[in-house]
This record gives sequence, structure tokens and C-alpha cells, in this order.
Amino acid sequence: MSAKKLLALTAVVALLFGFIFLFERRMPTTEDRTRKGDLYWDIPEGEVERIELTRSGETLEFQRAGDAGWKMIKPEKYPADPFAVGSVLSELAEFKRAGGEDADDARAADYGLDKPAARATIVWGDPAEPKSRKTRTIEFGAAIPGTDVVAARVVGTQKVLFVPAAVLASLSKSADDFESREVFGGAPADLTRLEILRGRGRLVFARRQVAWWLVEPMSDLADTAEVDRLAASLLRLRVKDFVHGSQDLAAISLSPALFRVSITGAKGAVTAVDFGATRSDGNTIYVRRDGQVSTIDRDILDELSKEAEAFRGRALLGFNRSDATGIDAAFGKTRIVLEQKDGGWSSGGRPVLAAAADDALGALLDLKSKDFADEAAVTTLEPATAIVTVRMKSGDPWTLSLHPEAGGMIGRVSARPGGFLVDRDAAEKLEAAFRKAVAEATPVKKPEDGKR
Repeated sequence: MSAKKLLALTAVVALLFGFIFLFERRMPTTEDRTRKGDLYWDIPEGEVERIELTRSGETLEFQRAGDAGWKMIKPEKYPADPFAVGSVLSELAEFKRAGGEDADDARAADYGLDKPAARATIVWGDPAEPKSRKTRTIEFGAAIPGTDVVAARVVGTQKVLFVPAAVLASLSKSADDFESREVFGGAPADLTRLEILRGRGRLVFARRQVAWWLVEPMSDLADTAEVDRLAASLLRLRVKDFVHGSQDLAAISLSPALFRVSITGAKGAVTAVDFGATRSDGNTIYVRRDGQVSTIDRDILDELSKEAEAFRGRALLGFNRSDATGIDAAFGKTRIVLEQKDGGWSSGGRPVLAAAADDALGALLDLKSKDFADEAAVTTLEPATAIVTVRMKSGDPWTLSLHPEAGGMIGRVSARPGGFLVDRDAAEKLEAAFRKAVAEATPVKKPEDGKR
């Protein structure tokens, strides 16, 4: 092959490679074409900031609210249903042709566009121009007989478009269909604070690391499982019916409310809901959020009526065992010390099996109260038969003392009020767990003679 032919073939290959790299690789695949169909436009959904729908003289407006999703602005301010708004958003951002040719010179009246059945406006931003906003408004006219399409037109143009009738059906839903049915919303793992105001009393919980604590009416360790259950019950609440029009809030016990529940969720966002009287049906109660009155099942009232005692932690200690760095335990004249360093436990310089140390921590966490004793009842206690201090990676240590008492034993815990009635043999079982842990410690090998 001559040098000229070789050079020509090289040039052809280079041009082909350039075409593939610059053009063909950017062309939509068969899957993309099937998914998108015959699009009029394709606006990135994530960049749409506002949607406005007008139909039968009523206007609905939705505003993107960051991580909180979408919020209804008109006809009233209320969290929007993410699925209902998301469906409209997808249909307007990926605006598709339903079939047939567009009519360039059509009369608006012939297609019902002189008096549109609905109008939709979307506003979006352009990352390349952060300060600019783009707007597109579509009007929807009459249904085309014998088809499942309707006529439409982009405001500012004359061309009549034919789009799926399902788009108009989505836009025509009632305002209630666009309002969120979640009373609170959010995820249980995001909750950091829960407040229940009832009359002049308050019940307040705050999450500290892995555990819930009572903040009001007392400062004490809460039963984390019980508070989680209460929080889950609140997050599961769903609206039965939205109540529109002027309401006598005092007559339905919403001003003042019987209960006001505030939940602090992700990034410190607070959601407050008022709970009122039972409706005439006897099965639902009135609630109000963001000024919107609705009804929900009344079963939640039993949970909101519980006193603080029902949520106090029965477990004496509430630390995370993986955060423990050391334990100092005294049983009479016997002292046992466990140290955690570099992921391993030791006692007196001897390595302790991880399972044995974990059993000792488990024995502490398994201590349960059979009953609570108030502060006055524990002012004069017998000397402690066991005192255990657990040091933590961060925060104050936990200190437990067990005192003999007629018919049983009283436990006292740092940072917790009052005392706790526990089994009479609680100190003995605890000592046995710690003795077992150090008994299984690996003896330190002495160097053999002649080896240093």
C-alpha cells in the first residue's frame, strides 16, 4: 500500500473517530427515545422552582421548599403532596406530543383555546445564569372527539398542540388532592425533640446520642422504645378529611387547643400541630396545621394523655456500650477496674476477652427498675454495697450505687432523680459478672530465663 493511500485511510479513521466522540456518543439511545417519546421540550425537573395551575377560576400555586419538598402557596399555605405535585411536574417538564400533526394556522376558538379549561405555568432557573428565571405557560382547550388527546397552546405562540388528556386530568384535581395527607411527615431517625403541651403542663423529650431523655416535667432518662413508639405513632398520622371555610376554633377546642405537639426533625425544622375536640362522628378529632383544619383518627388521644411516669426509663443506665472507655467497680472491699484502649479491654495490665467485657457492660445495662422512689424516700439510705462508674468517650460518666433496703435494694444513678427499686440480689449478680470478666483475663507471660 502506498504512503498516500495509507495517509488517506488514516484521515478517514480519524474523522470517523471524531464523529463518534463528538456527536454519536451524545445521541439518545433507543431506550432514551422510547422513554422520552415525542417531546416538545425537556426541562430538568430539579431546576423547576414554581408551578401555578389555574382552572375554573381557582388558582393553585406551589413553591419548592428545599429539602422539605413542595409547599402549597395558594389557595392556602400548606405542605403539598409530593406525589401529586411530582406527577404534574413530570408532565409539564417533559411535555410530550400525543399524536397527530400540530396545527400551525388553527383558530383558537375551534379548539376551545379562546376560553381555556386550564392554564399551567412553570418557572425554572438556569445554572449557567443563577440570577435569571425562565417561564413557560401552557393553555389547555377542548378534548378531540374520538381520541384521548386535548388541544393545548404555549402562551405567546399560535401553534395548536395535541397532548395526552391525562395531563389535563392531573391539572384538574381538587386542591385537597394536592395537599399532603401527612400530619407531621419526616423520618423517625431525624427526630431530635418532641414536645406535648396540654393546658399548663408540658411533656418534653430530647434525643441525646442513642437515648431519649425527659426534659420536662423532670430531667430523667426516658424509655427510648416508648418514646420511639410515640414518635412513630405521630408520624403515621394521616388526614381523613380537610375542613374548609370559616371555623369557630374555640367550639372545636382548637383555640386554645387540647394538645399542641411540636416535633423537631432534620436540620432543626419544627412542625407544630394543634389537636382539638372529637368530631360528631365519634371516630375522628379536629387538628390544625399551618392554619388548615382537618380531621384524623382519635386513637392518638390515648397516647397524648399519658403522664411522664409512663415514659421514664426502667433501665437504670442508658449509655451506648461502644462509647464506654473504662469501668471502675467496687463491691465492698473488692475493686475491679476495666480499661478500654485501642479497641481492646484489659484489667490490671492483663488483656480481657472482648466477650467478657461486653457481658459486664450488658449486666449493667440489663438492670431494670421494678418501681420508682421519689427523692424524699432516698435521703437516708444504708451504705452502698456496690458502686460502679462507667467512663465515656464524651460527656459525663455514669455512676450507679446499690443500697440495701428492707425487702429489696435501692439503686441511685448520677443525673437521674430519686431512686429505683431493684431485685435484692442485683449487687451479687453484678459482682459475679465482673469477677467472671477479670477471671477470664489472659495472664501476662513472664519472660523465660535468659531472655529479656
